[in-house]
Amino acid sequence: MSSDQDHLFLSAEKAEALAAWKSPTSSIVSLYLPVDNSGAYPATLDRLIREAAATQPGLKVLTKDIELISEFVRARFVPRERRGLCVFSSAKHGIFEVYCTPESFSPALKVSDRPYLWPLTLLRSRYYRFVSLQADERGARFTEIHLGEPSPLETLSGDFRGRGVFNLAERAMALFHSRRADRLVFGADPTMLAAFEPLLEPEIADKLIHEPLLGPDRPVEAVVDRLRHNELEALKLREDVLVSRFLDQLQAGLAVAGLERVADALHQDRVARVLVRDGWAKMGRSCPVCHRLSIDHRSCPWCFRPTFPVFDLVSELCDRAVSSGIEVLRVVHDARFESIGPIGAEVKGPLPIRRPGISTSRALRGLFSLKHGGPSLFRD
Repeated sequence: MSSDQDHLFLSAEKAEALAAWKSPTSSIVSLYLPVDNSGAYPATLDRLIREAAATQPGLKVLTKDIELISEFVRARFVPRERRGLCVFSSAKHGIFEVYCTPESFSPALKVSDRPYLWPLTLLRSRYYRFVSLQADERGARFTEIHLGEPSPLETLSGDFRGRGVFNLAERAMALFHSRRADRLVFGADPTMLAAFEPLLEPEIADKLIHEPLLGPDRPVEAVVDRLRHNELEALKLREDVLVSRFLDQLQAGLAVAGLERVADALHQDRVARVLVRDGWAKMGRSCPVCHRLSIDHRSCPWCFRPTFPVFDLVSELCDRAVSSGIEVLRVVHDARFESIGPIGAEVKGPLPIRRPGISTSRALRGLFSLKHGGPSLFRD
């Protein structure tokens, strides 16, 4: 098992491996745990374990995974400024992965044949992956930073003037590509920047962020704090722009609000972007045949099959959206979104009014039994 620090950092390679990981049986335990300043998160874990044991029978044979998770959370995890913890465990396959985030999660403990990834995927889409280069004429330090967690890459020494700057730029570009970075942060004085920037590939030069106060004498914690502040401001600005766009499109008929309407638009493959209030969850139901999601239809109003309960309908909907390549924006700061409800979606053109056809007395019985709790009024 690798060190705790290695666990906490989510590299691009690990993220891809998680997405591709599938077990032949339901032997993967996924935990999302909000971390609080008061230290109450172990009690939250205990509650999750009790609830999951009552609702997910597969957890009974995964006692080793629960022991590993509990031991890490209670004995080895150091919260610091972290607000979210996610764990993926499969003792059967010798896998135990732990990652930390700067934002909290809605608490969840799930057992499946795949890692439960949508909360982490949703969060990752809001944060850049940085390669930071702090340099002067005598030394350089490369660090990868993602989700508020740093991972040291390389420390170099030498004469970084003239040809040395060229070598430094070559190494920066190689790490930028290999680490699948979104931005390159360059902590150096303006003179060094003037020699360094023209040597970069144009697409990387466009993604260069100059931070002259973050030279190699500054600790990596200072780089993380600076980037976290900049990301938070950028997230607030982007959220403001997208909520404004959504409200305008809602007025123009190019967006829908409400869980049922968003679920219907997603099933029709008409959703362009989903916006959901951070932390909102709701139970619902799903059809095993046509896979339509609904809030309380015990019989599917489209194919009339009995539906099954879904513990978190919002998570299921967002998971399907992310799997289809649709962006899901968690609205954290903008209060205007509350005026239309906790979820909405931009759509690809106005949605047609679609109602399920009712062709048989059996269908009518199913529909009216669902809505009124009694037999159909049209029973023969």
